[in-house]
Amino acid sequence: MLVIRPASSAEAQDLAKIGLAAWENVINLWGEDAGRLRENARNAYYDFCTRGWPDILVAEWHGDLAGWGACEKADDFITDLWVHPSFQGRGIGTALLEEIETGIRQRGYSAARLDTHARNIAAIRLFKRLGYRVKTYFVSYSEPLDEDIDKVEMIKEFDPGAESKPEEDGLYSP
Repeated sequence: MLVIRPASSAEAQDLAKIGLAAWENVINLWGEDAGRLRENARNAYYDFCTRGWPDILVAEWHGDLAGWGACEKADDFITDLWVHPSFQGRGIGTALLEEIETGIRQRGYSAARLDTHARNIAAIRLFKRLGYRVKTYFVSYSEPLDEDIDKVEMIKEFDPGAESKPEEDGLYSP
């Protein structure tokens, strides 16, 4: 059974481990050297989960921590969505995302935004399936990883008629 609930400060280290495991799984799939970046990533996850736990929603699968997501500044931007690799494929990420979107709507926003690595095709496909579209491609310096990252910003309008959409160019299409 899936339960989504607010995080507690006592879970910060376990949540950081989930984020790191999910991150390593993804970057290993596209051939990146996780070992080179692991210590910086570990520190970044631990720092975020330790200071940002009030903004984190946790997903439990039959009582086990399975994933988490965050909307760090309580605005319309989803900063994190991580599901441990051993729990992926069960709808946990989708349920977390929907719960975060509910909070965004309740705060009065008409859309949700997020970004992801441009090579994270599985995440891009998931987000597109859930109503997001690629808005822009950009390069951003990641201080925790100490390198530039190719990213895409994605947006989901809660009322699709509210904003005109550009034509889909096939970029990052499933």
